[in-house]
Amino acid sequence: MKILFTDNSLWGLLNFRGCIITHLRDLGHEVVMVSPVDASSKGMSAPEGIRHIPIRMRRTSTNPLHDVRYFFCLLGIYRKERPDYIFHFTIKPNIYGTLAARLLGIHSTVMVAGLGFTFSHGGWASKMARLLFRLALGFADKIMVLNEENTRILIERKVARKEQVVLLEGGEGVDLERFRFSDNRSDKTIFLMVARVLYDKGYREVVEAARIVKRTHPEVEIQLLGPVDEAYPNAVSHEQIRRDEESGAITYLGYTTEPEKFMGRPGILLLLLSSYHEGLNRSLMEGCALGKPIIASDIPGCRETVREGENGYLVPPKDVDALADAMLRYLSLRDEEKVAMSVNSRRLAEERFNVNSVKSCYDRILLE
Repeated sequence: MKILFTDNSLWGLLNFRGCIITHLRDLGHEVVMVSPVDASSKGMSAPEGIRHIPIRMRRTSTNPLHDVRYFFCLLGIYRKERPDYIFHFTIKPNIYGTLAARLLGIHSTVMVAGLGFTFSHGGWASKMARLLFRLALGFADKIMVLNEENTRILIERKVARKEQVVLLEGGEGVDLERFRFSDNRSDKTIFLMVARVLYDKGYREVVEAARIVKRTHPEVEIQLLGPVDEAYPNAVSHEQIRRDEESGAITYLGYTTEPEKFMGRPGILLLLLSSYHEGLNRSLMEGCALGKPIIASDIPGCRETVREGENGYLVPPKDVDALADAMLRYLSLRDEEKVAMSVNSRRLAEERFNVNSVKSCYDRILLE
């Protein structure tokens, strides 16, 4: 079969779906990736034996003319390539790619990784996106969803039909060979948040909690790793990050395409993500695979990575005091208790987040 993967960035395809793409190639399928090459994708290239078709797309633009141009570009690519199947990811490819595939009679599946900004805000642009989303997803063969709560919402709001939905209970999975368990023992604790630098990801809460923790534990580091995209709604500005660094609250590490080099450093590295809405958070799953204790918001898409008190703690979203208390609770643990949390995180990843189960799901969709 000839299979296309369409996303809003090359980075997203390779980082989240690289294992699936190479798996399908190894099965003998012809795989083609369609995406823009944005700032986070610079220096990345398609895996051997896989083509990449670059396309222009203004990811955060609300100008309908930009979206119309994107739709017709996709339509032209799909007409020329004539694939047997297309997988779409993120909001604009899900909408315009699915409509283009329908017009050409091509089977397609969308992934709703999270309900995010479009479903949690009430502006006119979000309302219009929801209307288009409902229209387009009605034409998809299958809709892949990453947690049960999002499944419920999509069905209740009549965005998806029950028979369309494929629930990936372990999210998009983690390559357990790439993200190997590492010894987490150290005399120093580092709280690391791995995420896009957005207020929706809990940036403000993390900074304020860091200030509270540092009052009694000034030696503790709170670090942030992830891309800054000031064009994105609710993005944190470079200037704000600079001010928070200068105050001593956090250390910003920048962005990397190899997060395991930071998350897997020797010593205690506690992954930290306070987010308002998720599909099933990739960084937290990777942290589990590496054997890192987790503090996360008690929301769908984050709570699946934590067994309370066994490998970390859950905190209410937007609650600075609860987040600081969880951080202080971890700091008070005995060394053997911290080691047990690390072991339990790895065990959870092996039980639930192995990418091999996700490969089987894609195989089944293509056989239907």
